[in-house]
Amino acid sequence: MEFICTYYDEIISGLTLIFGLIGGFFALWKWNKSLKLNRAEYVKKLLDEIWTNKRINFYLFEYNEKWYDKNFHGSDKEKEVDITLEFYSYICYLKENGIIKDYDFDCFKYDIERILMNEQFRDYCYNLYHYSDRIRLPMSFYYLFKYAKDNNTFDDDFEDISSDKYHHYLNF
Repeated sequence: MEFICTYYDEIISGLTLIFGLIGGFFALWKWNKSLKLNRAEYVKKLLDEIWTNKRINFYLFEYNEKWYDKNFHGSDKEKEVDITLEFYSYICYLKENGIIKDYDFDCFKYDIERILMNEQFRDYCYNLYHYSDRIRLPMSFYYLFKYAKDNNTFDDDFEDISSDKYHHYLNF
């Protein structure tokens, strides 16, 4: 009789373990699905921000509007450009730190690539890069700049402080 009780105890323990593992896998699956849904909702909020925040103006970059000139610094246009670039830099920050995945980042990749292709953006970055280097402070839009640099956006003249290819609107 004792043998039968031990046998049933082992079966019950085994079944308990199996059901516990199944429950654990189910909970893990639900948790993973919940994370994906939360991330998708977060990406949607970011996309909505692009379309509804009047201070973010992607079209400055999309249509190659001329905005970076000697009157830019201290102007309202500077604020508009800086807010837009800071927002996209934040998205690059999220990607860099694994908060959004590559497939989430793909929702913003077109905009970011168009910004990086924009000559006005490159000229502005050239000035900010060299000015920041001179005053020994991190550059504005660091994560957008880092993404651009990591993707070989800038040409060889970019590092040259005396390049004639770029304008020199800041004192560096």
